[in-house]
Amino acid sequence: MGKRILIVGYFGFDNVGDETILQVECERLRQLRSDLELSVLMDNQARARELALTSYKRKSIYQIYQAIKAADLVLEGGGGLFQDSTGPGSVMYYGSILAAATMLQKPSFLLSHGFGPIRTDLGKLLAKSLLPLASKATFRDAESLEEFKKFAPQVEAQVTADPVFLLKPGDSQKSQDVLSKCCLADASAPVVVISVRSWLGLSIEKQAKAYNDWWESLEVGNRPQFVIVPLQYWYDEGISKRLGSLLKAPSVVAPKLSGEEILALVAAPQVEMTVAMRLHALILTACAGKAMLGVAYDPKVANTCELCGAPYLHLKELDEENFAQKLTDAWEHRNDLALQIRRQVEMLRAKADTAFTMAMEML
Repeated sequence: MGKRILIVGYFGFDNVGDETILQVECERLRQLRSDLELSVLMDNQARARELALTSYKRKSIYQIYQAIKAADLVLEGGGGLFQDSTGPGSVMYYGSILAAATMLQKPSFLLSHGFGPIRTDLGKLLAKSLLPLASKATFRDAESLEEFKKFAPQVEAQVTADPVFLLKPGDSQKSQDVLSKCCLADASAPVVVISVRSWLGLSIEKQAKAYNDWWESLEVGNRPQFVIVPLQYWYDEGISKRLGSLLKAPSVVAPKLSGEEILALVAAPQVEMTVAMRLHALILTACAGKAMLGVAYDPKVANTCELCGAPYLHLKELDEENFAQKLTDAWEHRNDLALQIRRQVEMLRAKADTAFTMAMEML
């Protein structure tokens, strides 16, 4: 019988970033050791079957106990699991998994986390009590490691990279198939991919005006069309359609796409650049070696852009004139940006793989 790994994260909720993380984790772990038996805490049974995972209900104390008891390693991550922006529930839940693993004498490993922010008094108390129980930890950026060390300085930890950096584009036919699903007005015209999400203080009207001002400043024959891609479809679809309705350029809202399909889309020759708020829209673009501009509503977006050598602007800087200038600069230098991003991604892929090597050493 092979070794057993229990994977724990924000899985089964139809978020492209998290679902792509889970897919990459399963693929890479099985590549490194073919006899592994993988399980997951997830209520989405169809998704678990798709990835050939044994699933346990994530809110059943009994099933969580059974899952941890059966495992040789509890692997938490990736993604931003330890944060209390929406309340202390996440810190309590994922920290409790570490506590249960400790009680059952099972090693636990935090894989390529994006850590924080933890701002509430209760969140900080839980973090200080529970995070030191992790056996080892890796983080997707230096800022996350620094924040983690404030709560668990004794845990062996290092910086790696987001697991999704391990993905590589498929063949060109898949790119064309995804483009066809998007029903573009002109299949040969250049494309800019956009990823947007709702956020407190975000004015979609200001974003639309900046896109329009930039687009109208271009020569007619050099104007791109837009494909707006919702990454958490049920959450992003409405604001994506609102943005599309305000744009003067030809634009479409993409249908629901998987992480691999989004990678195929941004890898298509017609796609020149991505402008994104969603973290994994940027990471998938980087994997395709294309130019990108980040809109940093959260430090993780700025951190990832810096790692990739890509430009970004903070949400608080997002007035029409500033955003339009950033779009102009990124568009004019898109070929140089793409080259720089490709160089950085090769290093990030190696760092991402380090986390999986460490996980294997714990079995």
